[in-house]
Amino acid sequence: MVLRKKEKSYALFSSILFCIVFLFLSPAELTYVFNYEEIKSSLTDPHGVLMDWNMAAADPCSWNLITCSPDNFVPSIEAANQNFSGTLLAPSIGNLTYLETVLLQNNYITGNIPPEIGKLMKLKTLDLSNNNFSGQLPSTLSHSKSFQYLKLNNNSLTGTIPTSVANMTQLILLDLSYSNLSGPVPTLHANTFNVMGNPQICSTGTEEECNETHPKPKSLIFSSSDPSDGGTINQKFAVQFGLSLACICLLIDHSLALVFI
Repeated sequence: MVLRKKEKSYALFSSILFCIVFLFLSPAELTYVFNYEEIKSSLTDPHGVLMDWNMAAADPCSWNLITCSPDNFVPSIEAANQNFSGTLLAPSIGNLTYLETVLLQNNYITGNIPPEIGKLMKLKTLDLSNNNFSGQLPSTLSHSKSFQYLKLNNNSLTGTIPTSVANMTQLILLDLSYSNLSGPVPTLHANTFNVMGNPQICSTGTEEECNETHPKPKSLIFSSSDPSDGGTINQKFAVQFGLSLACICLLIDHSLALVFI
């Protein structure tokens, strides 16, 4: 019984301590606790640019390749052209919920693309091009509705393009060229997409489905600050005029009622 009480007390103390840490650490510090070790340890860093990613660092916002917002959130990791090799084994990267930009192009990173990237709901730009990533495209990438630029070209990806990618209608650019992907290719709604250089999809590179740019649709809604926005201004004027006229009619009606009382 004494041991059980001690175990319960220890569990309670641990829970309270975790809550205190969670409440008082800044978002950047939480990022520091959850992510630095696994990302750093999985990559080979020939130039030592990740050396300051350690527990001795007073503030993760001072790390190389990390950009922090004024609120100490981490919206950007920009690590292109660093000659990194190894793998991107980073399951807890999904905890970086404020990430908007991840740039890891022009390195030598191998292995699979972490499916946890699909948890990054604010991610707008992901560039893993010109690496040695292999395996299939994670279908979880379509979970994020903020994606605008997705560049995975010049890798060794295999398998088919997930049909869920066809649902990523918010994409401005999708580049899956020069890999080992196979067909069939789902209907892609990105403004510009490129799947050239995948021998099992584009054997000659001239197929229509290999590379296409859709013209951006013209917006049907104009900004009120646009000087050419005559339609919106006229609509506002018409509404204001109508309301004014209605008020005048009510006042006249009320005045006549008082006269005949």
